[in-house]
Amino acid sequence: MSAPWSCAVGLLLALAGWIIPRRVAGARLVSAVMLLDAAPLGFVAIVLLLASGRPVFAGTVASALGAGFAFADRTMRVTLREPVVFTALSELPQLFTHPRLYLSFAGTGLVLGGVAAAVLAGLALLVAEPVAMSPHPLAALAVAAFVSALLWLVGREPWLGATARALRRLEPSGEPFADAARLGPVAMLIAHGVIARAERPARRARLAAPAIATRSGAARPVVLVQCESFFDARRALPDLPRGWLAGYDAARAGGAHGRLVVPAWGANTMRAEFAVLTGIAEPALGYDRFNPYHALARGRIASQVWRLREAGYKTICLHPFDRRFFRRDLALPALGFETFLGRETLGGGRTPPYLSDPELAHHILRVLDNAGPRVFIFAITMGNHGPWFRDFSPPPGLTRESTSLFAGAEQEDVDARVKPGQSDAELRRYLGGLRQSDKMIRVLIDGLERRRDDAVLGFYGDHLPSLPRAFAQLGFDDWRSDYAIWSGGGMGRRRDLAAHELGRAIVDRVLAPRITAALDAVVPEPHDA
Repeated sequence: MSAPWSCAVGLLLALAGWIIPRRVAGARLVSAVMLLDAAPLGFVAIVLLLASGRPVFAGTVASALGAGFAFADRTMRVTLREPVVFTALSELPQLFTHPRLYLSFAGTGLVLGGVAAAVLAGLALLVAEPVAMSPHPLAALAVAAFVSALLWLVGREPWLGATARALRRLEPSGEPFADAARLGPVAMLIAHGVIARAERPARRARLAAPAIATRSGAARPVVLVQCESFFDARRALPDLPRGWLAGYDAARAGGAHGRLVVPAWGANTMRAEFAVLTGIAEPALGYDRFNPYHALARGRIASQVWRLREAGYKTICLHPFDRRFFRRDLALPALGFETFLGRETLGGGRTPPYLSDPELAHHILRVLDNAGPRVFIFAITMGNHGPWFRDFSPPPGLTRESTSLFAGAEQEDVDARVKPGQSDAELRRYLGGLRQSDKMIRVLIDGLERRRDDAVLGFYGDHLPSLPRAFAQLGFDDWRSDYAIWSGGGMGRRRDLAAHELGRAIVDRVLAPRITAALDAVVPEPHDA
């Protein structure tokens, strides 16, 4: 292939790598920010072309990167109901340290096969493609160094503020779907990331207000459980057997409960976690709402945890997983936790079933025994974390018919046509984990009743499970999870809450027992499960 033709093919390949993600995002092919959207891939193509002198190789690498980004973006839109956002970059290391939590949703074989094919194709072109222009490795290095220095400057004042002001003129709305379509998916990531970085110091200062120290007379132990992917499945499957969630029903009968408006669907646990623990609503976080643990929670953040700590409570978090996941090892101390017990202390595996929810309940009760009455224990479960493939088994007595999305002989045909993990078998496995979560609630209620008659137990789901195909077949499209606040002798009352209201409601009750109107002045729950 002659040099002009090689250059033309390389250019077309690089353009394809840019256009494919834009098609996924629904972006217009012509807009004022096309250059910003194309800049990262253009940079990669230029550096590789200068270094190798092989335009087809450079275009192929750029095209593969663009196609990989488009695949990730499309996968997130289906499984998480949002596109790739700028904070996802902070999770890239976790793709390698905990691949099952990421690759499995997209198909591990498909991802690894695609990466292997792209690497082999690139290496083959690097060896086989004739040099179309003289390689200039030093020039490529100089360009890379110049761009790196420029990015370093842009990340610091006064250049950061000036760049953020320029990007605000593009009028991003802050809504990822709309901005990806109007600006382009890569331009959206750049605009959101730069503006978030520029706004973050002022936001940290606003959110670092000291907690109000209010010491209640009597010490009431508080246990709050963030349960992975929990929701009352009877809302989607009303034919589930009576008493299907007996533990959760007992918690509802003993206190306030209802639907919980959570800020994510299918994943991004840290959003609900931050909202519940701090009492801060999403609008106050700006662009950092996509992942408050990404960079915001480094210094002290005003929270319900600090309120309890200032009132003399020990504050302990239990999470039977990697303490560094989501940068919790940095964020949770900023939210007020004195002690953070992870997998190295609690046990459990790196892969399913991790640590079962009932086992975690026994850990909670042991910590309570050792810590005394003036303690706040926050537990983050892992036992029902998706994806729900062959690692999970349906609970005893749960038949195919009780959760089938299709009727009769049609079921066998559907199971033969859909991919593993996308049939009703995945839903049945999720329900098996849900039963384990329900057992955890029962263990905690029984244990607290034996130990303290004034203990407070809060329980909520961080988000709904990522079961898009199952929910579509069931016609279920409610993003809300469920919560309950149990205390001995309480009355079951229904009140729907937003995630940022839940932690404050619990702490208000604990620190000011007489101020319970926010929880008690509610209407009885209609039985819609």
